[in-house]
Amino acid sequence: MPRPLSNSQLPQSIAVLLLGLLISSSESLGATIFVAASDSSQKSKAEADYVCDGMGDQEEINAAIVALPEVGGTVLLSEGNFDIRRIEGELGGVLIRRSHVVLAGSGTATRLTQAPAQETNVIRILGSHVGYVTIRDLYVDANREQNPFGAGDPNISHARFEFCGIKGFCQVPGLTASPLHDITIRNTHVVNSRRLGIMLEGRNMRVIQNVLGNAMSDSVEILTGPGEIRGNYFEITGTTHVAVGSDRGNSIIMAENIVHVKKGGSLDIGFRSWADSQRHIIANNILTVDPGGQCTCAIDIRGFGTAVTGNVMHTSNSKKPLTLRVACGNTLITNNIFENVVIEVEDKTELKQPVIIQGNILDNSRIELKKGNLVTVHGKTSEVVAD
Repeated sequence: MPRPLSNSQLPQSIAVLLLGLLISSSESLGATIFVAASDSSQKSKAEADYVCDGMGDQEEINAAIVALPEVGGTVLLSEGNFDIRRIEGELGGVLIRRSHVVLAGSGTATRLTQAPAQETNVIRILGSHVGYVTIRDLYVDANREQNPFGAGDPNISHARFEFCGIKGFCQVPGLTASPLHDITIRNTHVVNSRRLGIMLEGRNMRVIQNVLGNAMSDSVEILTGPGEIRGNYFEITGTTHVAVGSDRGNSIIMAENIVHVKKGGSLDIGFRSWADSQRHIIANNILTVDPGGQCTCAIDIRGFGTAVTGNVMHTSNSKKPLTLRVACGNTLITNNIFENVVIEVEDKTELKQPVIIQGNILDNSRIELKKGNLVTVHGKTSEVVAD
C-alpha cells in the first residue's frame, strides 16, 4: 500500500485549499448547540438540544447561548419561524452577552420575527469587552409596522436607537462598559427595522454580504471603527434615511455594495461619513434609482480624508438629480461614473484643504463649487467663498 503524502509533499494548490477550509471553519470551532423551531421538520426536532414552542422563542435561543462552554461555540438554528419577544427590563429579544459566539441558521429558511408590540432589538450584543461574535445565515424581520413607536429618551445616548434588527453596543444606555470588538454580520437578511437595520459600535465591526431593507434611520451604521461594510445588497422600497453610514467612526471602508431604490422607495442618503470623522473609503459601489423611486443625496461626505473611487451613481429622473455633497477637505473623487448627479463642494471648515475631483465621467452631471479649495480634472485650483 502506498504511503500517504506528508504535508510537505502536498501539491501547493491542495495545501492552500486545506488552509482555506481551516480558516473558513474557524468561526464555528467549539461546541455546537442545535435549536429547532416549532414548525421545523421532525428530523430537526429529533436532533435538537432545544425545541421552541412558537411563542417567545428567544428563551430557548438565549438558553443555548448561555449553555455554550467557556471556549465558545455555535448556536445553530433550524429552518423555520422563531417568534422573538422583548425580555422584560432588557434591551432585546435574543441577547448575546459573551464572547466567542456564532449564531447561525440555514439562510432565509431560518426566520426571526419580532412579535407585535415588543418595541425592542431583535438581536442585541452587549457586555464589557465582548468580542469575536458572528451572526450569519439568518432572516431577521424587525416587523416595524407592528412595532411603530420606538421613541426612547432623546437625552440618553443610544436610548433612541434600541429598536433595531441587530444592534451591537457594549452597554445599557446611561452606564459605562468597555467597547465591543470583532463583530461580524454575514449572509443575513435584515428587513423592516424601526430604527436601524444593523448598528454596531466598536473595533473591527464587519457587515459583509448581507441583504438589507428599509429602516427609519440607517440600514447599516458603524460607529467608532475601524470597520467595513462590504458586498451588501440594499433594496429600498419604502422610507429610509441612510443606506450605508458611519457615526463618530474612523477608518471605515464602504465597498462593493449595491443600493437599489425601487418604485415607491424613498432614500435620503446613499452613503454617509459623519462630521469630523477621519479616513473613509467609498469604493466600487452602485447606487441606482428606478422610475418612481426617490433619492436626495447619493453620497454625503462630512468627514476628512475620504477617497471616493470606482463608484457608479445613477438616477433615472434627470429632472431631480442626485447630489454628492462634500463638506470638508482632503477629499478625493476620482474614476467614478455619475449620471444625473450634481457634485456640491461646500467646505464648512476653515482649513482650505484640497478637494480633488478628477477622471470622472459626468453624464448630465456637473460640479458646483460654493466654498472650498477645489482641484479639477485639469489640475487647476479654484478657491471660492460663498457670499
